Amino acid sequence: MVFLHGLGGRTSNWTYQRQYFALKQRVICLELPGHGESEGQDVPFAAYRDVLAALLDHLDIEAADLCGLSKGARVGLDLAAQMPTRVRRLVVVNAFANLEPSERLERAKLYALLGQPDGRQLWADRLIALMGVQDHPTIARGFRRAALQLDAVHIQRVFSELIEYDQRAVLPKILASTLLVRGMRDGFVPEHCVEEMHRLIPHSSVLLLQNTGHLPYLEQPGMFNQHLATFLDK
Repeated sequence: MVFLHGLGGRTSNWTYQRQYFALKQRVICLELPGHGESEGQDVPFAAYRDVLAALLDHLDIEAADLCGLSKGARVGLDLAAQMPTRVRRLVVVNAFANLEPSERLERAKLYALLGQPDGRQLWADRLIALMGVQDHPTIARGFRRAALQLDAVHIQRVFSELIEYDQRAVLPKILASTLLVRGMRDGFVPEHCVEEMHRLIPHSSVLLLQNTGHLPYLEQPGMFNQHLATFLDK
């Protein structure tokens, strides 16, 4: 089982899942290029799938289950579409395959705050509210603390690639059974995105979590782990 963090994230984001699923199967968490302790800030987002495939090769893993949040989920979508035999089952948490122009502009303005003096805190506060996690003080504090440590230039560059990267054409190539998870309080990923992916991915199902936002695996880890385990056991 491979867990893939979101933009600006790291392996520690999946602590609850690592502890739970390590009792059942081999669990792997990686820090994507330019994140956490990983090098590779010059690696374009479109090549992240190749990094993941190379890791699986290095570990002598022919195929794996993938679970990713947002940007990490899009890496999973890419690998499942371009190298379908490498992915057994795929879990996509609060991700988009494409954004409308107005949605891209709105999010680009948000991430532009990272380049302004003292803009990191304002960016973090606005994103916390948009993600629907403002009622979780521990998550909010951790997010604000992580924001102060981000490489703003790198995060802005990757995000600009993400919002221009349209994956819709490759989604029908995905053969893996796919679970599309949406936290209904998430205001960062538009609601239509999961519906669009569901139409395009052949073997997909949708799980709507009523009382969570963008980070359900942190907001309600027990519930999230149970849903994930049920999907993997099918």
